[in-house]
Amino acid sequence: MMESVMGVAPLPPEELRERVAGTRDPNSFHLSGAATVDEWTRALAAIGKRLDDFQTIVDFGCGCGRAIRHLETKIDPAKQTLIGLDPDAEAIDWVVKNLSSVRGHVLSELPPAPLPADSADLIVSHSVFTHLPEDVQHAWLGELRRVLKPGGVLITTVHGDHAFASFYNGVVRTGQAETAQALMNAMNADGFLYIKGRSAAEAALPEYYGAAFHKIKYVHENWSQYFSVLAWFPKFALNLQDTLVLQKLTP
Repeated sequence: MMESVMGVAPLPPEELRERVAGTRDPNSFHLSGAATVDEWTRALAAIGKRLDDFQTIVDFGCGCGRAIRHLETKIDPAKQTLIGLDPDAEAIDWVVKNLSSVRGHVLSELPPAPLPADSADLIVSHSVFTHLPEDVQHAWLGELRRVLKPGGVLITTVHGDHAFASFYNGVVRTGQAETAQALMNAMNADGFLYIKGRSAAEAALPEYYGAAFHKIKYVHENWSQYFSVLAWFPKFALNLQDTLVLQKLTP
């Protein structure tokens, strides 16, 4: 385990890093986490907000702390509460033991989350809805709406057109042109595509874990029952995923 860097907590074990980031490289894990928190900060600035405007902040799908270990250095623990949620019990155990300002909770594969209704001011989430089938996606969107306070903000990411194009081209390069075209047709028809499958490193994650892709039109049409879209940033998250800034709809 590496020593802390500039006030940031030590890195988690390499097997936990791989489960979250797809690589065991410590530098990649560290820098990508810092970049994600910077992206959240800039996304908030676009709607005239700062991290210190929010009293209770939740990282939904925090894993072993790739981003939340950096987020911890940006808050005032005397005035703000930072909560990490993830279905990976081993990852949450590491977070709780190593990030003193973070309250960690293990999620079940489906809602509810162990948080009261109307209890969070801000929920941040990197690359969670990029892995969920449609029914599970809707279950968690509804749950995050329940947890947010009226007017609360959710920052999350999806695999948009750029990520889908990268995936499509990868399938073509393997010589599966017909499969790639079928996937393209499904994506264009539905605006959403889910492909089930976990890597060996992801075996501890929910069985439904896979790859999901969204068109922005689909998000506007299908997520509007939970949230209004305040901002959309294509290819913003780690130069791959689209970032969405959403606000809880109130009656």
